[in-house]
Order: sequence, then structure tokens, then C-alpha cells
Amino acid sequence: MTERLYYEDSKLREFTASLVEQRAGERGLAVRLDRTAFYPTSGGQPHDTGTLNGHVVSDVWVDEGGEVWHLLPQTDSLGEIGAAVRGEIDWARRFDHMQQHSGQHMLSAAFVKSHRAKTIGFHLGADYSTIDLELPHLSWEAAAQVEDAVNQAVWEDLPLTVRFVTPEELPHIPLRKPPQVKEHVRVVWIGEYDVTACGGTHVSRTGEIGLIKITGLEHYKGGMRVTFHCGIRALRHYRTTHQLLRQASQSLSVGAAEVPQAVARLQADLKRTGRELHKLQAELAQVEAERLWESASEIAGKRVLYAHWADRPFAVARGMASYLQGKPRTALCFAVTEAKGTKLVCARSNDLPELNAAVILRDVAATLGGRGGGSPAMAQGGAGPHAAAEILVALQQSLRRATES
Repeated sequence: MTERLYYEDSKLREFTASLVEQRAGERGLAVRLDRTAFYPTSGGQPHDTGTLNGHVVSDVWVDEGGEVWHLLPQTDSLGEIGAAVRGEIDWARRFDHMQQHSGQHMLSAAFVKSHRAKTIGFHLGADYSTIDLELPHLSWEAAAQVEDAVNQAVWEDLPLTVRFVTPEELPHIPLRKPPQVKEHVRVVWIGEYDVTACGGTHVSRTGEIGLIKITGLEHYKGGMRVTFHCGIRALRHYRTTHQLLRQASQSLSVGAAEVPQAVARLQADLKRTGRELHKLQAELAQVEAERLWESASEIAGKRVLYAHWADRPFAVARGMASYLQGKPRTALCFAVTEAKGTKLVCARSNDLPELNAAVILRDVAATLGGRGGGSPAMAQGGAGPHAAAEILVALQQSLRRATES
């Protein structure tokens, strides 16, 4: 069984070992050593990276037999079996994981103390970490109180004690939750603040965590998912957030504290401008509809209108059709070209009951390879993309067939 050096010393950065086995595959060279300081992906914590004899280690995992394997993206052998291998851990990645994992233990304990909320899931991601709580709701105000309490414990610089316990000891240890394994149980004590079974890597004292910052709350599978950053991640998150706030403050020409009010004013102005623009667009569309009606030709005593646009929302064309329904003895078909194809609307005035807008629409749509339907007074549909000239011919011919019959 591979001797796991990180169990005894999470801060071990370099080590020597003997080559036990190596296998070349599609992903690269899988290497097994007699001992390793590389942490394999497990318990919600990602694997370490680093080098073996100067070659990059891109993945570390445990097989079904409990042996630790290292993946090198190459196929060249590391040497003869039994050869000495020098390993070096990517310390920045390892220490980041130590900060996040130790911080997670403390944050989970804080939620038990304040809300009796158990942690049922933990994920340590590349950019942020999450815990899933058995808690139906959590407000930002309550989360801030938990954040204050857990950081107070962090700053007390509590010691972390980590060791394997015997089966005889285990029943007498007040674990926060039952261990996931029955043998070789490793326990992490954080002063008197928390006691948890865990096989991950951890800091030596809570002061090394630096800061725990909650950055997200969301409902998830009947509970709450809490997103958080610890240590260097919390610093980077603050730096990014401060930079964004500073940019927003400069763009709005207000102080940082005034940004929310400035944004609220912009939103109110935008809504007001949107309403005014909508009103003006409706008035303009009505004027255009009148112009179309005045210039429309007559067929069998009926005003016949057809038009195609490639630069307006379909809702505007539909609104014009609805407005023109109020005109006497009027039949119309409009088309709008959008990114996904052609949209159609056909309508007739109430004093032309002999015409059926749905029939006219289906005739146009069939010509253009589309479909649609609606009521005898108004119908709409769609077709694929077509040239403007082709669309206009289809509209004109369908209207003519309907009005002349």
C-alpha cells in the first residue's frame, strides 16, 4: 500500500520515493511509488499537481485497491523499477487547498453552532468552494452573523491536531458527523471548535486560513448552497470586487458608496425612456400604417396592403395590422425577416366577412415553405429565410387570389 506522506505532514513540499510500477496509456504515463506526498482527488478536495523527476504531474488518483497513481502526460519511462524518484508539490495549489478545506470545516461547524444545520455536501472548485446545508432558508443577514463568528474563531489562531484514531477511541470522540470509513479513521481537531473525520490536507493553525468570506447563497435541492472563499481566494475576490466597484464609481462619476443609488437612477431613467420610446414607435407605426393604407391599390372594391421589413420587430408589424383592421374594406399581409427566418401576419377588416385571414396566411406560408394559422380576422405564421422580392411576390399573389375570388 502506498505510504501517504501528506497524512503526517501536509506542508511537505519535496520527497524521495522508489518507483514501484509504471504504465503507458492514452493519457500518458501512470506511475505508482512506494510513498508519495501528492494528495489524490478524494473527499471533495482536488488532487495536487507538481513534478516527478522534473516531469509534470497532471492527475493523481486512488485505484480500487487503495494505491495512489500519478499521471504524467508523456510515455517515456521514469527508469527501472526500484529507481529513485524525486517529487515536488506545487505548493501554491496545495496551500490554497489547505486554506479552503480547513476553512470549510470551520464554516460547517459554525452553521451547526448557529443554526443546527448539517453540511451534506462539499465541493472545492478551482475558483470557489461550496457547502450544501440541511437548511430551508438562509438570509444574507444571518449569513453575515455566521461569517463574523467563524472569522473570530479563525483569528484566535486555534491549533489543528490531526491523527488516526483507534476503534476503541472512536466512540468517545465527539465528531460533528459520522465518519465515511470504518477503518483507519483520521480525525481533525480544530482546538475545541470542531472535531471531524477527514483524510484531506489542512493548515497547522487557523490563523493560516486568514479570512473566510461567504459570497453566494442559493436554494439547492430543498436546502441552501453556500459559496465561500478562504485565504488567498478571499483576498483575490475582494481585489476583483473592489476593482469593479471602482470602475463603476468612475463611470458614474459618484463615490463608491453612491453607486447603488446611481444605478437605481439609471434604471428608472431607462424605464422611463423605454416607455417614451415605445409610445413614439407606436405613433410612428400608426403614421406609417395610414400612409400604406392611403397608397394601397384596390381590388374588387377592397383595399389590399402588403409589405416586408427587415429592420423592425415583428410586434410592430403585428400592431400595424391590428390598427388597420379598423379601416373599411381592408385586407393585408405583412412580413418581417428575422435571424431565424420570416414571420408573417395577415388580417382583414370586420366588414369583409367573406375573406378568411387564416386561409390567406396558410396560402402565403405554403408558398414560402412555412406554416401558420389563426382566426378569420387575423392569423400569423412563419417560414424559412427568403429574399425580400420572393416574399413580396408571395404576399401579393395570395392577397390577389383571395380578393378576386
